Amino acid sequence: MSRQYSRQIFGVNENILAIPDNFVNVPLKVKYDDVPVDSNGKRILKAGTILSKTGKIVNDGTAYGLVYENVDFTTVVGNETVPVTIHGIINGKKLPTAPSAEALAAMKQITII
Repeated sequence: MSRQYSRQIFGVNENILAIPDNFVNVPLKVKYDDVPVDSNGKRILKAGTILSKTGKIVNDGTAYGLVYENVDFTTVVGNETVPVTIHGIINGKKLPTAPSAEALAAMKQITII
């Protein structure tokens, strides 16, 4: 079951873009159980996490795009639709994990600087 949620943003919500003028995001469903629990006991899907087309966290040739901004799954039940960047110039310093060569090759329209 999927549901839409609302959130309040306090302060600046950072994203992964190096150049914000030219990028494409697509919505992608991610399962609650596929998001790991962090050291604070929260499920936060971090900006820059590499996802496959099926919404799984990967770092291989099945890579499809990068999570655009942090998404809090702590209060989500089931699936959540997240923004995934499939085209754009990305700030490599904002990525939680460096993409493998296979992941970079699979994400043909992503440039990391």
